[in-house]
Amino acid sequence: MPTCPECECEFDEPVVVCPHCNVPLVNREEAPPTGDGEDVDGDLPAEGLVVIETTDDENRVGQIRELLEESGIPCFLSDELSPAQTPEDETKVLVPREMLGDAKRLMRDFVAMSKPAT
Repeated sequence: MPTCPECECEFDEPVVVCPHCNVPLVNREEAPPTGDGEDVDGDLPAEGLVVIETTDDENRVGQIRELLEESGIPCFLSDELSPAQTPEDETKVLVPREMLGDAKRLMRDFVAMSKPAT
């Protein structure tokens, strides 16, 4: 299954570029390992997190975080995980890999509700 080498999200064919990271997808067998297994939150290994959204809109980050946490899905922000690094223009919202399916469903509903009526 095509996988993003950056955020490790999996996509169905014919998607060839990750919509979150804007990088070409690779087959899982070709994907390089990510992270070094260091703890980012005491008991959550870095490779156990996947990117669910990348945005430069702080309001959207807050809305997504609230939506996920109200649904019982812990989320982490890239600037909180690596505060020593210079903040990037965009913030990545990460969730535990085992909750990715639920998070994606919530995000689809969130995007659908956010679109203006035509």
